[in-house]
Amino acid sequence: MTLKDKIKKLTAAYGVSGDEFAVSKIAAELMEPYVQRVEIDDFGNVLGWKECGISGAKTVLLDAHIDQIGFLVTEVTKEGFLRFTTVGGVDQRMLLGSELTVLTQNGPLLGVVAAMPPHLQKPGDQKHSVPIPEMVVDIGMTGEEAQAAVRIGDYMAFANEAVELQGGALCGKAFDDRACLVCLLYALELLKDKPLQVNLVVGATTKEETGFQGGMATGFRVMPDFAIAVDVTHARTGDAPQVIAQLGDGPDISLGSNSHPKLARRMIEVARAKQIPHLSTAVGGASGTNAWPIQMQGAGITTLVVSLPLKYMHSPVEMLRLEDVENVGKLLAAFLETFDGRL
Repeated sequence: MTLKDKIKKLTAAYGVSGDEFAVSKIAAELMEPYVQRVEIDDFGNVLGWKECGISGAKTVLLDAHIDQIGFLVTEVTKEGFLRFTTVGGVDQRMLLGSELTVLTQNGPLLGVVAAMPPHLQKPGDQKHSVPIPEMVVDIGMTGEEAQAAVRIGDYMAFANEAVELQGGALCGKAFDDRACLVCLLYALELLKDKPLQVNLVVGATTKEETGFQGGMATGFRVMPDFAIAVDVTHARTGDAPQVIAQLGDGPDISLGSNSHPKLARRMIEVARAKQIPHLSTAVGGASGTNAWPIQMQGAGITTLVVSLPLKYMHSPVEMLRLEDVENVGKLLAAFLETFDGRL
């Protein structure tokens, strides 16, 4: 299965923060050929263990989260419309007219976020975004039908699947952060028949978008000596020229309080030695990744953030380049191949 196929398979599944179990199953299946054992905990976190067999060897955790932003039904109106709240960071400006999948107890239903035609709007309406409490999802049912089919607390998520664009680009939902899990899977593939000097644990973690709970639980469960959180970073777009990273730049190695300086410099040295395209970004405080809670486990864990450039984050049209996915995986594999747990 190609990297592209793995991204499509992972992102076609639904796994809004708090209900990632369908994605966990796929992640475990994809991870299993490359590790000695795979576990899925009660959170839905997936852990793959690849032990080196060396007594006293250090442990490295690679982390990528598998949850996605989405929605929860808060009311089914007597007219059959669904009111909802958000799960994770959703931009209300882009929701009107979006297609959503309603994940009911009897299976998925397709719905659309209702959008008032311009003919019915009042002067000035188009200058303001509609607040989410005023939005509804239309599933095409009567009130009685909708109330029988949908429950308060049912999850909803963007309905689209990944599509291929020009220049090796993919566009779709939930690339944040399942594309980074594919980076980890590619690193495992490259390391499949190579001896390591450290024990390796690969984590596909949950609930990152709502407070990093999955990463926190995984850090506590594994208690590694080193942890590398692999997440997405913003890539430059026409309306965000201030962003440094661009698609095709390769992995972004973070520098700052959430990345141990020696670990970061070692990763940069590997990238240079292997001639892997990369860049470095200074992050003064919290990185907004699982490296933050993992860093604070036990007596403190040495962490690093490595990022994949991504356009249009937290939208149904997130965009990446496959060459970046490949280069992140190559960098991680090259680093682990020679790392003996000493800085």
